[in-house]
Formats: sequence, structure tokens, C-alpha cells
Amino acid sequence: MKIVMDADCIIKLTKAGLKEDVCKAFSISIPQLVKEEVVDRGKSKNLPDAFLIEQNVQSGALTVLSEMRAKKIRGEDEVILAFRNGGYDAIGSDDRQFIRHLKAFHIPYVTPAVCIAVMVRQGMMTRESGFANLDALAPYISDDEYYTVRLFLERGRKS
Repeated sequence: MKIVMDADCIIKLTKAGLKEDVCKAFSISIPQLVKEEVVDRGKSKNLPDAFLIEQNVQSGALTVLSEMRAKKIRGEDEVILAFRNGGYDAIGSDDRQFIRHLKAFHIPYVTPAVCIAVMVRQGMMTRESGFANLDALAPYISDDEYYTVRLFLERGRKS
């Protein structure tokens, strides 16, 4: 699965220690504006996540897309432009307002917790690891998202 992610999604996956697993399981790209927001500005503020994400960019585990437009736009707009240019299966986000926008325009999306569910379903992660990773992600996501994916993992255990 090819996913273009916004800043919110990549930061939450990084904070939970899941970014590397997700980057191995899926082809992950971020637009240049998202890289500037997360890595460049984050490094200027000495945020540890910024340095971790930069390592993934340098190693090729995370692809940075070239800017989509000459004029500066928001990172979310560049995410949508990248998706609409083709080659992606979904947008990765956990920003509620942005997700409402994606739903309104019928654009497929995945949240950080849904990445875990997909990885378990496709056999890229054990169910036990899925529970542990979901718990690591819990402080950064909504209760609704947490319990929905937890229920998915629990039901999968019974089948």
C-alpha cells in the first residue's frame, strides 16, 4: 500500500515508536512542505522526533516528494495534490478536521491505528504486537480510534 502522510500522522507514529515498522510495511511519502514542518522546523526547536524522521528520509525509508506548487500552500493541501496526482492508495492523517475534508470528497485515508490493523490483517505484525503497538499509540490518538482498532484486534482473535 502506498500512503502519502501529513505531519500529524508521521509525528504520532514516531512518538509511539511505530514509524519504522510502518515504513517497512508500506511505501510512505511526505510532501516537501510536511518535511519542512516536521523535520526542518522541528530540528530548529530541537525536537527529537525531527531527528528520527530525518534519519528515515536519509536512509530512504521515507520518501520526500518535491514541491507541488510554486506558491506556498499548507502541508495538507500538498498531501491532497500528491494523492490526486496518482500512485497512492490512501492519505495518512489523524487530524480530525482534515479527515472530515477527506470524507467529504471521498478520498481514502488511514489513521495511525488503522495502519496497525492493516499490518495485523496482512500478517506483517502479530496480533499480540498489534495490541502492544496500539497501547503505545494510545496517548496520541482519540479514544474512538483506539477502541475501534482494539475491537478489530479482539474480534480477529476469536475467528
